[in-house]
Amino acid sequence: MLRWLVRSTVAGSANSDVRSESDRASRKANEAKRQFDYAKRERDLDKKMTYLAEGMSYLAESVNHVSNTTVPLAKVAFAASLLVENVQDNLNEQTNDKNVAPINAPPPTLNT
Repeated sequence: MLRWLVRSTVAGSANSDVRSESDRASRKANEAKRQFDYAKRERDLDKKMTYLAEGMSYLAESVNHVSNTTVPLAKVAFAASLLVENVQDNLNEQTNDKNVAPINAPPPTLNT
């Protein structure tokens, strides 16, 4: 039970990190789009270049936040695989107690 609690805590923490970074990336991408839209409507070349530069900066920040989700996603996947293994072991123990074939056992054959 303690292992399950630790694994689920790790998965929950990493999940919140992923959501947080994803939200930041979305905000930066939207801001980049807004700057590009301003640049499209602007007639003054200097202002247009400023908007484009700011948009590129926001876009780079967005990509950075997206790349920051890689490690937490890996943690979530790893914790999930350990949880599945733990659940399957528990199910196998329960089925062994009831003299039922485990989940990953081959199906019984009919002797005729």
